[in-house]
Amino acid sequence: MKIEIVVILIAAILITTYLDTIVGMVIFFAAAIGLVLTKKTTGREAALAAVLFLIFFQMSYLYYQPALQVARGQGTVLSDNWWQGLNWINQNTAECSVIATYWDPGHFITGIARRAVVFDGASQSNLFIRPYNYTLGGLVVDKYDANINHIILYSNGNKTTARIQDISTTLLTANETLAVEILKEYRKPGCDEMYYIASADLIPKSTWWTYFSTWNPVDKRGTPYVYSSIPLGNARQDPTRNAVVYSYPVSQQETFILYVTNGTLLAFLQQQGNSQPLRVEKYIYFDEQGRGQLITQEDAQIKGLLYIDPGFNSILFIPPELENAMFTRMFLFNGAGLENFEYVNSWGGEVKLFKVKFDG
Repeated sequence: MKIEIVVILIAAILITTYLDTIVGMVIFFAAAIGLVLTKKTTGREAALAAVLFLIFFQMSYLYYQPALQVARGQGTVLSDNWWQGLNWINQNTAECSVIATYWDPGHFITGIARRAVVFDGASQSNLFIRPYNYTLGGLVVDKYDANINHIILYSNGNKTTARIQDISTTLLTANETLAVEILKEYRKPGCDEMYYIASADLIPKSTWWTYFSTWNPVDKRGTPYVYSSIPLGNARQDPTRNAVVYSYPVSQQETFILYVTNGTLLAFLQQQGNSQPLRVEKYIYFDEQGRGQLITQEDAQIKGLLYIDPGFNSILFIPPELENAMFTRMFLFNGAGLENFEYVNSWGGEVKLFKVKFDG
């Protein structure tokens, strides 16, 4: 094949790939026909080049271009908050530290923060086997709050648990002592330093970590609990009550309603077909000074906790099983009331870091 037709083929491929598909096709066929008419190449060579170009075009149209569009639409994989947080960990924690959190950011933690993790994407299904002196034998299911079933296998002088269930349990349980007892076995020998990341992505992922922590070997299933994040639908003035009414539609049948008047706030769930709104048991909002106000309504019909964004742009409904979960207390309340999880830092409110303190 003559050099002229090869140059035209390469140029057309580059134009098609990086500039414009139609322009690339027009340039190729016009130039190929011109070379044949001027007898600078043969019709056979031009036909062969055309076949090669069409094969490339088909591969680009079916595979390359769709993949490129998907990649462009994904945005950055790692937010600035994560990037800053992981670099802070790298520069401010001991090299022997272990970072505990759910598996998703595991590779980022080891690659950027350069710290060991409990598990990552490649080890999320792995078991954790360690020597252990025990009196029980076989499979034991320890039951805790929020329907947690912590499954342990004692066999051949070893204790075996599933990494994903261990961490899921530390997220769901309200029992701080249980969380510490699980985490202490993941320390590196001779090193007590461990940190825990509570991050915003774990709110929508609660379906999974609650499922795994409540999974049991009898039914072979777990019970998922979900945080419901609901954006503001509208806000309007109610002159009859001298109030601002905020609406957060859950569905076509249900809407959370907030009445704000004279510095006080009332929270309800309005259901279609029910003239009387239902009171929400607990809700927390922030006053003009930024102080959190926890309100409890007696004999409320809707059990759970409503966490209200300071700007009223959204609300987060937390079912009773998640109200006192370790993740809720760490991420939403910065570890308030916890003794063994010391708040260290936050990056953009998206990534929050806690130091795990072990007795002795």
